[in-house]
Amino acid sequence: MVSWVVYYELKRAVARRKVIVMVAITLLFEVGVYVILSQLRTPSVEQILAQIQGHIWLVGTMLPLSLLLHFISISISSGSMSEEYEQGTVDFFLTKPLNRVQFLTGKFVGGYILVLLIYLLMVALALVMSFIFFGSQRDLGYLPELVGTVAFSAIPFYTIGFMLGEVLRRTTISFLSASSILIGSILIGGILVFVSKLLSSELLVQAAVALPSWGAVELPFIYASSIPNSSLIVQAVEVFPAVNGSQVAAVTYSLAYFVAATAIAYLSFTKRDVPKRIS
Repeated sequence: MVSWVVYYELKRAVARRKVIVMVAITLLFEVGVYVILSQLRTPSVEQILAQIQGHIWLVGTMLPLSLLLHFISISISSGSMSEEYEQGTVDFFLTKPLNRVQFLTGKFVGGYILVLLIYLLMVALALVMSFIFFGSQRDLGYLPELVGTVAFSAIPFYTIGFMLGEVLRRTTISFLSASSILIGSILIGGILVFVSKLLSSELLVQAAVALPSWGAVELPFIYASSIPNSSLIVQAVEVFPAVNGSQVAAVTYSLAYFVAATAIAYLSFTKRDVPKRIS
């Protein structure tokens, strides 16, 4: 029955206009980035591109990670349960031979699969555009593991959005709340890093690392920095100030936020009453 809910969630999500808009934004973003790069033909830019064009696939693969991918994750997950409440369809599904845990699990997995499919579209476009505009690419053997780190790093804010959608049961409020957590933790992290440099405080750095945005944003960049000759691109596409940390710390904090948000979502759905409809 969980697989049936997963299929339903994918079908429902694709039918929504905002998913179509997300795909359109993805197309415009990826194509636009490579068209702009291919048209910047000043001598200084040419000199830089000559050094990185074999790894230019990293630009389209990594650039969405700072904000775009997490906003897509939040948009999908925050509406997954809240839209069902607003449409009054939750109690209908619970009349089926389906318990609450199965229903919530199917909704969670279905939405997450959709996030991954949208990101894989970004990767495919990045590869195609890289080959079209900049020729053959190198070190593509690192791509599968890089995609894996991105898939993992999308989990914290996807789960936070999903949890807020279940707890608040209002799509707009859930989306705005999750987005505020994303933006707020990025801004607070930047402030903590800045102040830590002034005060030489390692404690403030550790506080920045503990924020949900750090593991979600930094994990793929930490891995990508190990790709040969990629440092220039990684530094260029990392929009926000980097905070020193390890892959282990990024994975640990990401798992912590995932477990906490998931537990709250399941407790809320299994213990609270399910209303007929929320207007």
